[in-house]
Amino acid sequence: MKAAKLLAIALMLGMVSPLVSKAQYDKRTRTLNMASYLSLYGTEADRSPAVVRALQDCKRLGARRMVFPKGKWRFRPDSLTRMMTHISNNGSYMRCFAFDLTGQRQLEIDGGGSLFLFKGYVCPFYVNRAQGITLRNFKVDYVRTFHSEGHIEAVSDSAMDVRFSQEYPYSIDERGRLHFVDDEGTEYPWYYLLEYDPARMETAYMVRDQWTGADIPVKDLGQGRVRLHRQGLKGTVGNVMSFGIAYRTVPAITLSDSRDVSILNVTLHHAGGMGVVAQRTRNIMIDSLFVMPAPGKDRVNSVAADATHFVNCSGYLKIYHSVMVNQTDDASNIHGVYYRIVDALSDRRLCVEIANDAQHGFDIFSPGVKLEFASPKSLVTYGHAKVKSAYRINDHKFMVTLAADIPAGVKAGDIIAAEGDYPEVHIKNCYFGGNRARGLLLGSRARMLIEDNVFRTPGTALLLEGDGRYWFEQAGVRDVVIRHNTFDNCNFGVWNRGTIGCGSGIEREYYDRSFYNRNLLIENNKFLIHRAPVLYLYSVDGITFRGNTIVADGKKYPCSVKPGESDALFQLVDCKNFVHDDVKIE
Repeated sequence: MKAAKLLAIALMLGMVSPLVSKAQYDKRTRTLNMASYLSLYGTEADRSPAVVRALQDCKRLGARRMVFPKGKWRFRPDSLTRMMTHISNNGSYMRCFAFDLTGQRQLEIDGGGSLFLFKGYVCPFYVNRAQGITLRNFKVDYVRTFHSEGHIEAVSDSAMDVRFSQEYPYSIDERGRLHFVDDEGTEYPWYYLLEYDPARMETAYMVRDQWTGADIPVKDLGQGRVRLHRQGLKGTVGNVMSFGIAYRTVPAITLSDSRDVSILNVTLHHAGGMGVVAQRTRNIMIDSLFVMPAPGKDRVNSVAADATHFVNCSGYLKIYHSVMVNQTDDASNIHGVYYRIVDALSDRRLCVEIANDAQHGFDIFSPGVKLEFASPKSLVTYGHAKVKSAYRINDHKFMVTLAADIPAGVKAGDIIAAEGDYPEVHIKNCYFGGNRARGLLLGSRARMLIEDNVFRTPGTALLLEGDGRYWFEQAGVRDVVIRHNTFDNCNFGVWNRGTIGCGSGIEREYYDRSFYNRNLLIENNKFLIHRAPVLYLYSVDGITFRGNTIVADGKKYPCSVKPGESDALFQLVDCKNFVHDDVKIE
């Protein structure tokens, strides 16, 4: 075998140190030219080996930029290493990443306007224990999406006929059950149904999730048409039925235990999980993130869960000039994690567990971390402590030793969370709409400024959430300014109440004493409404509503409000310090 060929094989296998030519690496600008790597490593069907080798060289050389020529670059899982990852609200799975940026420092990846096209179970980006990372100028899509979509052709009391295009190949097993696959037989499990209006590119008016599971008898009618046999299925002929994913296994961009990360001019057409999910990461800048279905495809959905999601992050979180539409969950959710106390074993030792299995493996218990102790029913904080040490028993249980005695009154079933290092949030000049569920779930206790955005969400546009009995997400805002936004006929679906609403898991008997959320300033916004209320809030202390314009708009959806009627605008239960100017519906 020729020496050159042997050297190429050895380079690919990592058996020798690669020699980097001037064409590959510019020492002056510390820039890695991906054109050379793409021609040397991998194939047209799979560019993963080129990226793996380039990232190794970035670390070795101290490169600051990794630049792609504009093109369509394909990635497969074949050449990538699988690793166990715990990604909050996306579950614990063996995953492989095309761009594994673990440990990288001060590196910019510039896609040059390229499309990164993935096939199968490949997660695009993993920014893990990294610092100073910038991702810019590329699009992400998949050859075969993880969800599937079909056009509704007929509906009866006991069945529904759906037609799939060639984008959504399927098979039917010997039990008559529907399986979605790709051209290589890889399966894409589904679990629920949700109906979309393809003309408006949004969820159909007032539809609900149909949590059917995949165990529905199905008959193949031929030519891409199937008949689902199930009593009570709902749908409108001509609309699109989305078959939602069963597992959030493949988020597009994961940030974990990192700091100073920027995502600039990036388009996410699809992912088999969340678009951007960040955990325990400090200082995040997102500017011009576009989450939207790929044009020219038979799709109404973009990413298969939240467009963005931030868990126990800190420093600043900035989202500017972005569009998040048609994802199958919220535009963004910002929160911490509650752990449930299993047992107090001594004066200073606690056994705690993660009660939400989507958060298994999530760990906050570094020495010195401040903790709050709260009641799961009222969410009232009644004690504080610091972590001295901790160890993981398994993916969902931890043993925690405190620096001082356990606060008085602690009992099994109570909840604890990290406190004191919440992200300051600024979301400006963005558009949110067409997706399943809500807009922004606000859960940081630092200052949050939401301004100059447009919302057209089927559920509540801005939701104050957090609970200690179901999702176990720590929230409880303290300083939120909502100004100069347009709320364009939100609430045309069934997800929560009010354009600005509450969804906190406080038991009703504690509404008059919890006041989990505090200090909302809502000013100079425009509310186009077809149904009330504008505000649906409970157990909130400090609400100022001033200078806002409210317009009854019956052009888009059936209108139940009339100009001049204001009685139903505010539905407030056990709130205090509510101040508003003279408000009327125009």
